[in-house]
Amino acid sequence: MRKVLSVALLFFSPLLSQTDKLFVVRENGIAIVGGMGINLVNAPEIVDYINVTALSSQRVDDFATAVDFFGGIEFPIGEAWGLKIEHTYLFKSYSFLTATGATNELFYSVQAPSIILQKVYSGEGYFVKMGGGGGYHFGSASEKISTFGVTSDYTTSGIGMKIDIVGQTAFDRNFYGYIGGHMGWELLGKFSTTNSAPSALEAKRMKYFYAGLRFGITYYW
Repeated sequence: MRKVLSVALLFFSPLLSQTDKLFVVRENGIAIVGGMGINLVNAPEIVDYINVTALSSQRVDDFATAVDFFGGIEFPIGEAWGLKIEHTYLFKSYSFLTATGATNELFYSVQAPSIILQKVYSGEGYFVKMGGGGGYHFGSASEKISTFGVTSDYTTSGIGMKIDIVGQTAFDRNFYGYIGGHMGWELLGKFSTTNSAPSALEAKRMKYFYAGLRFGITYYW
């Protein structure tokens, strides 16, 4: 038992010797952030379109799960304030049977560049950043109906707004873990398409509310 404890102490002693160096109050600086998140999304007009088109057994709930990937850069603009320039890619897909017996595959995504003003709190080995902002965002959708085997593409754009809170914990002097929560609203307009055949999806707006959690890495210069 003593030998095991001795080996454990030898293994952890370098980490313990660095602990005091990690857990210091660091000034907020320029940082690169990136990671992924999971969101609950409520897109009422898309849900309405699916539930009108689909078999009753294939109806979908108001809230759905969507994944996003994000990356950005943070930099200080004062002792306790910062700006984050962020780009998010969120996407969601559905597959359902229609009343005609066809399979409908619907996929939508949003590219969301945003500028977020942050209030920064720092402590021994961590940062907490709370902020809000938005930007002009771009959405797209594709719809494939098995009966025809043709994919129709749609685009839209509009304003998006969000608020978030982020915690960053030191792994070493430069790398920090990233965990955050956010919520926002996408107020994009009606879908447009170059297809000659009319579609009920063109009458729908790409607007939704979302809330979710994110996990990632932060690197400070």
